[in-house]
Amino acid sequence: MVRSLCRVSVYGRANLDVLEQPGPALIVVNHTTVVDVIVVLGTLHNMGFTCDLPCEGECTHRRHIRPIGTSDLWDYPVTKQACTKSGIIPVDQHDGRAAYRAALEALRAGECVLIYPEGDVKVHDDGSPRDWRPGAAGLAKSASVTVVPIAHHDSRTLGSGSVAKSVLWSFTGALRVPIIRMRIGKPVSAFELAQKNSKEVNEVLSKALNQTWQEASSGVVFD
Repeated sequence: MVRSLCRVSVYGRANLDVLEQPGPALIVVNHTTVVDVIVVLGTLHNMGFTCDLPCEGECTHRRHIRPIGTSDLWDYPVTKQACTKSGIIPVDQHDGRAAYRAALEALRAGECVLIYPEGDVKVHDDGSPRDWRPGAAGLAKSASVTVVPIAHHDSRTLGSGSVAKSVLWSFTGALRVPIIRMRIGKPVSAFELAQKNSKEVNEVLSKALNQTWQEASSGVVFD
């Protein structure tokens, strides 16, 4: 799907190697439009990190990941097809407690969870990351995990606004074939976060994601 919508230039691929190590891991990603879910998950899938359910028999993937995604994705035929039988953890925008518990359970079982810590797509004009909701820092603190920041710029060229409008715009405008830059940032180890309180964890991780976004948005190749 992502290959039909855009071209993605990926930088910092080596920073994903940490996810191949056993144990829980958390991926944090900036959020500018519902369509950036396709960009991020599609690109990770093409690199061997999939949100499909565990493979039956021999698995050829580098790792399975469990994204946290809005339950609205199940309301539209195209996105419902992609989400059904996936590893996505649905979250209610008005009450995220069930999703938080499911994500924490997954991490404590040694899985890899992906979260959009801003929680929605009320984006800044320049697309830079906004203040985080408490979920991501809470998960990182409670589960003692390695955190990998991933940032993209600018997925809004594919579509923005409501789920329906964004998806429709992205598919009807596919002839544009925009180029989107995606940067995988330096992992933050569980050891770096161990002695910090939740507020300090939030500050460290949000700074890491902001730095990663700055690198993605600049267009400068760092590796």
